[in-house]
Amino acid sequence: MPAMSESELKVKIKSSPVGAYLFYGEESYLVGVYTDMLIKATVDESFADFNLHVFDSDDPDLSGIYESVSSVPVMAQSKCVVVKNYPVEAAGEGDFKALEQMLEDNPPDNCLIFAYPSFQPKTSDASKLSKLFSKYGVSVKFDKKSEQDLIKIVEKGAAKRGKKFERGASALFVNNVGENLNLLVNELEKVCAYAEGDITKADIEAVCIKSLDANVFYMVNDLVRGNFDKAFHTLSDLFESREDEYKILGAVISQYSDMYRAKAAFSAGAPVSAVAQAYPGYAGKEFRLTKALGSAKSMSLEKLGECISILSQADIRLKSTQDDKRSVLEQTLVKLARAAAK
Repeated sequence: MPAMSESELKVKIKSSPVGAYLFYGEESYLVGVYTDMLIKATVDESFADFNLHVFDSDDPDLSGIYESVSSVPVMAQSKCVVVKNYPVEAAGEGDFKALEQMLEDNPPDNCLIFAYPSFQPKTSDASKLSKLFSKYGVSVKFDKKSEQDLIKIVEKGAAKRGKKFERGASALFVNNVGENLNLLVNELEKVCAYAEGDITKADIEAVCIKSLDANVFYMVNDLVRGNFDKAFHTLSDLFESREDEYKILGAVISQYSDMYRAKAAFSAGAPVSAVAQAYPGYAGKEFRLTKALGSAKSMSLEKLGECISILSQADIRLKSTQDDKRSVLEQTLVKLARAAAK
């Protein structure tokens, strides 16, 4: 069976939840969600102590897991064996042969789940596991969701809680909180509890946290628009919240890179989607380029190139000198402000 999509997985869980599953990918929240769904679908809560077996070990030996897989359900039609974060990098050829034998012998009344909620196996290891599980069961890779997918998810989540977003508010919510689904769900709970009626932009600004990327986006926007005091205030807030200096600079570099690429495409008469085609990392994230083009509206390619040069020098200083990291970032913001004001 080829790798399965999320929509196909939902259908399978409803119709025939037993079998062998591999869940991995960047979106660890969904790894957890679908693992829990399968447990609920295959384990009677009254006998969970007997029919739910969870393993989380750094030992690649499968003998104990095989024992649980081979056991008979107690007073129930099915059971579930969950293996979290199996150390595939430490597994030898013998371990892979044992895994294949276990998958081949997996009883028809057992749900076997290999899930990676805490870390991602290397691409080569993930590929090897995926081929094995696709042969005997189901392999699902949960990639990061696009902005539009995240907007749909939070709108649906709000509806389940008896709320809805006012026009444009769901996009602001995703933009501010970021792409992490765990965080989005937590912040959605918070804003739904806070909002008296429809969820407004003011509600979001009042109670929801802003991700580092969102804070940096607003900071750079203020820089290029001449709102220097506001930009420096945001930087100070980032320092106060103990954000890592390397991550702050990395986010600023990412923002200016987006602006330069979007502006270059626009200047050449090409749509921002052309950038996404040239740089696969933008797949499903074209909205970043659209926002970046808006930020770069008042800046020429030459100015943006100068800013990227300034950021490159700052990156070298931060990584190869003993200079105070906070001072490096503050001085860099001053230089970027001067470049924008020319």
